[in-house]
Amino acid sequence: MHRERPWLYATLTKGKEVRHLLILFLNGSAATELVQLSDGFDSSIATGTEYEMKEKADSIVQLWVTQDNFARPREGFAFESLARTIALAMKMGYTTVYDRSYAKMDRPPFNLTGAVSLSTWPGMSPKNGGGYEYALDQMRLHARPTLPPSPEPLIAPSGGKEFAAFVLKHKAILDTVGPFAEFILTGD
Repeated sequence: MHRERPWLYATLTKGKEVRHLLILFLNGSAATELVQLSDGFDSSIATGTEYEMKEKADSIVQLWVTQDNFARPREGFAFESLARTIALAMKMGYTTVYDRSYAKMDRPPFNLTGAVSLSTWPGMSPKNGGGYEYALDQMRLHARPTLPPSPEPLIAPSGGKEFAAFVLKHKAILDTVGPFAEFILTGD
C-alpha cells in the first residue's frame, strides 16, 4: 500500500499542553519521518521505514505517559487554539476548510460549497465574551465554545440535583457563546 497523506499517529495531553506524533510518508512505507508537533511547532525525531517509525512512536508515547504524565484525550482528539489546530492540519496536508457560512450563491464569485483557504480561515465568531477551541480528527475540524473568563472558580457540586443544575447552567452559558460545529477539510 502506497501512502501519501501524513498520518496523525498519536495525540497526548497534560492539562492544556498537547503533543502530536505524525508519520510523514516520504517514499511510501519504505521511507518515512516521525515528527512531533507541539505548541504549533514541529520537530523531526527520526526517519526510517514505516514499521521502524511506528515502533519509535510507540516507545515515545510510552515515555510521555510514564515519565511526563501525559494521557490520551478522552474525546479521542485534543482541543487547542485555532492557530495550533491549523498548524497541525496544514502539516497533515490540508489546505481547505468547508464552512457553510462562506457559501455565496447570490452574486459572483460564487462559492457553492463554502470552501475557504485554511491559512486565511478566521474560525468561529464567539459571542458574550467566550471563545472557541478546535480539534482535528484525521479529516474533520471540530469547534467547541469556551466559557467567558470569570473571577470565580468553576467548581461543580459533588452530586444530585445540584450537579444537574450546575451542568444545565454551564451548558446555557456555552450556548450563548455559540454552537458546537464540525468542518470538513481537504487538501491538494
